[in-house]
Amino acid sequence: MAQLLLFSVGTIRGAIPLEETLRVIRMVQPEKKHGAHPLEAGTINLHGKTLEVISVKALFGMAPSDPRLKDMLIITRAGSRDVALWVDATSGVMDIPLFTDSPGFADAFPQKRSGVQTTADGIWVIYDLSGLIAAGGIPVKPLLQDADPSPNRDGPARPEGTDEFGDTARINAVLVERAKKIARPEDGLSDIKIVEVLRFRLSYREYAIEMKHIREVILTGEITPVPGTPDYISGICVVRGEIISLVDLRVLLAIPEKGLTDLNRVIVLTDRTLTFGILADHITGIGTIELNRIVPPEPDDAPASSRYVKGIADGSLIVLDTATLFTDPKMVIDEA
Repeated sequence: MAQLLLFSVGTIRGAIPLEETLRVIRMVQPEKKHGAHPLEAGTINLHGKTLEVISVKALFGMAPSDPRLKDMLIITRAGSRDVALWVDATSGVMDIPLFTDSPGFADAFPQKRSGVQTTADGIWVIYDLSGLIAAGGIPVKPLLQDADPSPNRDGPARPEGTDEFGDTARINAVLVERAKKIARPEDGLSDIKIVEVLRFRLSYREYAIEMKHIREVILTGEITPVPGTPDYISGICVVRGEIISLVDLRVLLAIPEKGLTDLNRVIVLTDRTLTFGILADHITGIGTIELNRIVPPEPDDAPASSRYVKGIADGSLIVLDTATLFTDPKMVIDEA
């Protein structure tokens, strides 16, 4: 199984291997240049490094559009270089067979083209971005006419010069300001420290945990209960030959029960000394958070008031404190 980062452009659903993804950032204003590749929407300066911005709409033969505030840039590898993939939105992570020797490959990927595989449920997986760019992309729209005869699901077109956030001048001003912020060298960002996080959903709330401590995300397999362990330990499981304990955050954070949860993902965390997994309902994506946007929770805001929580970002995102998790003796379980 391979892990894919899901994205969308218009009515098209796409994905790229998560292992090729470096980070996801909000859209900024690309700098246009003469003689650019037809698929290139410009360049951006990411902390002193110039990256090409590749429009996924152009890759798939769709009509071009102006950047919007809610659009996203996926910083990913394309062969020997890094590029920024311009998409409408990212929508989480999924597990899927990706290689021809995987069981069920023929059923999962009925169509395969240069650099792209199409899943049975219509997701366009870019498995060779460098080759796809070199080939000039692939016109997806004509291939969808028979499979998706429904009208445009994006709704009616917006009047030119506007979008859901306001007029074009204001949008461009915000995008330019964002571009200036990401152009600053990382060593000079002492006043705006940024961390990369994985977002996940648990019991109808969204959480985030730092990417530097995440080894992998897997589907929940067989969980073996261990008598005598604390109630926040669901049991143990075997991951690539290693036995790890599984932590149920609902118990550890004293999350009030609000209906059924799936717990169909295990986020494996490690600091190279201690390794354990936490159970999650759904992976919602990866991205960055400015540390100055994380604010302390209210004393009565459970579970955000837990000692394992660093704070709240963007009003509702609960950011976990991995340092506390790894230094807490409660995380060390005697498996004997």
